[in-house]
Amino acid sequence: MRTTFEARGACRSIIRRKISWWNSWYLCPADPQVVKYHKDLVKKIMDDWRFDGLKLDGQHMNGVPPCYNSAHGHTRPEESVEAVPTFFKMIYDTARSIKPDSMVEFCPCGTGYSFFTMPYMNMAVASDPESSWQIRLKGKTLKALMGDSIAYFGDHVDMSDGGDDFASTVGIGGVVGTNFTWPPGSAERGRLDLTAQKEKVWAKWTKIYKEKMLPKGEYLGTLYDIGFDKPETHAIRKNGSLYYAFYAPDWKGDVEIRGLEVCAYRVTEYVDGKDLGKVQGPTATLSVEFKKHLLLEATPE
Repeated sequence: MRTTFEARGACRSIIRRKISWWNSWYLCPADPQVVKYHKDLVKKIMDDWRFDGLKLDGQHMNGVPPCYNSAHGHTRPEESVEAVPTFFKMIYDTARSIKPDSMVEFCPCGTGYSFFTMPYMNMAVASDPESSWQIRLKGKTLKALMGDSIAYFGDHVDMSDGGDDFASTVGIGGVVGTNFTWPPGSAERGRLDLTAQKEKVWAKWTKIYKEKMLPKGEYLGTLYDIGFDKPETHAIRKNGSLYYAFYAPDWKGDVEIRGLEVCAYRVTEYVDGKDLGKVQGPTATLSVEFKKHLLLEATPE
């Protein structure tokens, strides 16, 4: 956890390990006092403060140092390392016991995820991506590891290419999000100002996201290979329709529509509502031209 008062209040005797960037201290997750403190904190957040979810955030959460604090009575220093998954299980179980539909998001801040904590979250995140490619790559990878029951947050759109690439999150069935300051000029980072133009773009894509709600669909990760199929393609099945997302800097030519039933489908470019005609399953080709992305909906007729 990131707050420095925890290190002073949760343990009477502690060997401190500084986390420099966060200006914080490691605590021992195998110490019952640390576990109780954070369990009580989750109860306060969910019950007293009436929050609906938690975001656990920080790039030092996948592991802790061995604990040599004699006051903890460890038989081995590695007990602290081994207790990390059960510590986060406690947080997840406590939050969900208070509010069964609460969200628990785990963001390891630009670092890789740990297999050992994956069971104890219901929202994964792109975790400070440096490009739209990373948003899509991490989305495909996390969906493969964790399944479609886990929501995937594409992180704040300002981290995507151009700071406005909602298509990379929407097209792969991710949850969209923004990061802004108001009024413009009120923060040091002017790039985060909520301008009138930004608000217009965000409103458009938020509407598309809510209308399609692709995170509730089935991500068909085996239909296309992200390394070999060109252009890069992702597919989602929802309520009998299939949704395809194609990505390339500049594309002109055929794209392959896979995973269809043996019937006719009406194909629509759903961002602007353009009708692209009919195709016949189970596999079809479509001649298209686009820059950056093309998002299609195929509906059986």
